[in-house]
Amino acid sequence: MSFVKNATNRMRKCERGLAALEFALLAPALLMLAFGIVIYSLYFTTQFGVRQAASEGARASLQALSGPERTELATERAQEVAAAYGSLLGVGTSPTITASGDSDVFTVTVSYDISNSPIMNYAGFVPLPSSTISSTVKVTNGSY
Repeated sequence: MSFVKNATNRMRKCERGLAALEFALLAPALLMLAFGIVIYSLYFTTQFGVRQAASEGARASLQALSGPERTELATERAQEVAAAYGSLLGVGTSPTITASGDSDVFTVTVSYDISNSPIMNYAGFVPLPSSTISSTVKVTNGSY
């Protein structure tokens, strides 16, 4: 009986392998947190790209004099900016760009479906917002 008692006391005092046990318990949570940070940073970069495409399209529309010319310039510039982001926005997809305006305000809307993006491959591992990112920018026509 004393042999069992001594062995039990020795095992309680022994701390060998404790670091490995703590690592095994905490590593999955820490790795998931780090992986989530990387995935969300890519998602927010994509969101920024869509916003930048809409802003640049609206800015380009200010150079034109007529409505159709504004629409053409805004669409071209928004597509150029979206293309600069490459495969981050998705492979085989292109943004939906709507540019229209009346006599006072010109509106550029860029909508992008990133369901084919490499980011969305990890949506099951890390919960992500919607796969459709949209941004609208309005600029006034003429002077102040």
